[in-house]
This record gives sequence, C-alpha cells and structure tokens, in this order.
Amino acid sequence: MYQYYIIEIQQYDNGEYGHIVHYAFDENADRARMKAESKYHEVLAAAAVSNLRQHAASLIASDGFPVMHQCYAHEATPAAEAE
Repeated sequence: MYQYYIIEIQQYDNGEYGHIVHYAFDENADRARMKAESKYHEVLAAAAVSNLRQHAASLIASDGFPVMHQCYAHEATPAAEAE
C-alpha cells in the first residue's frame, strides 16, 4: 500500500489558522501518486479563488518527504481590516 497526505492550511481574516488533512492511497505506487496529485490540485483550485487571507496545500509522502507545496495569498476583506 502506498499513501500520500495532502495538508490544506487556511488562514482566516482574524489571523487564526485551520487545517484539513486529506489522503490518497493505492496498491500501485504510480496510481497512489496520481490520486494524491489530483487531490492536491483540487485543493489548490479552490484555494486560488477563495476568500481566505492565505490558502495553501502541501503534498507529502507517508515517510514525511515533501513532494509539492503552494500557497495563495489574498487581500483581507474590508470588514476584517476595520477590526
């Protein structure tokens, strides 16, 4: 079994963070990697247009090796800037 983790990191307008851990696996190493990359890009597609201050994704192998990562930074909403 081959497994990868996709960690989604979100920073909200109030400065706090949240995270979601996704995973992808398969008996075949290549299929496991392709499933993981698919989920990784799915998360980034949402992150690119999100309203969050920062929205990032990291893809790591089950041994902790970092494979890919990317972060989108967005302007804070006017309501958050007034606080």
